[in-house]
Amino acid sequence: MLRLHDIGRAWSGRPVLQHIDLSLQAGERVALIGPSGGGKSTLIKLMAGALRPSQGRIEVQGRSMGDFSWRELQAFRARCRVVEQHSLLVAQSTVHRNVVSGLLSGWSWPRVLWAALWPVARERVQRVLQPLGLADQQWALAGELSGGQMQRVAIARALISEPDILLADEPTASLDPHTARAVTQLIIDAALARQMTLVFCTHWFDIVRRDCTRVIGLRDGQLLFDLPPAQVTPAQLEQLYAGSDERL
Repeated sequence: MLRLHDIGRAWSGRPVLQHIDLSLQAGERVALIGPSGGGKSTLIKLMAGALRPSQGRIEVQGRSMGDFSWRELQAFRARCRVVEQHSLLVAQSTVHRNVVSGLLSGWSWPRVLWAALWPVARERVQRVLQPLGLADQQWALAGELSGGQMQRVAIARALISEPDILLADEPTASLDPHTARAVTQLIIDAALARQMTLVFCTHWFDIVRRDCTRVIGLRDGQLLFDLPPAQVTPAQLEQLYAGSDERL
């Protein structure tokens, strides 16, 4: 589905990613791990088409993303959703409206306007909220929810469009350990149930290890390993997180 060829990305002349080569196949569940500052978030944004690489190319179904028209890029982004580190919800709006916003990019302007005036797709929103434990919160204001609930609403917003690829960029970074574990498992369960391709950027390797098909270790902008989870050794994890206290 997605192929990265010799990808590099620099910020203000400082390299953040260097010589990244990897491919992402349909249905894979990839754990992207490594210490903060290693380039994981930048890699997620490149995969999502939100950033352009400084070097190399990204291919979608064999075609360079750099050749996409604006409409083609928007169509790809509709199929590839991102759950951010922070929920980025509109606190003054209802859970329903926040979740429906995940559909707006694929709707015509008249339909978007109608959605602003009337609670559309109520049953569809309810179906995506149910397995996330939010069935009774559709009409609550997002700002009245707990941090864990808000992050689950953000997951629902990403899932409602039924994407082919879900990119989770450390979505539990601001949550307490108990809630973080629960939200991590919810994302993995959603990917399994919907047979989506998942790239999960996380420090919770003990949770994702059981259900992921690949583990990518990223440090200082370079791939240290790209292996099935059973082949990742304690020594490799020690090398990956050397000098960091973020390994959980």
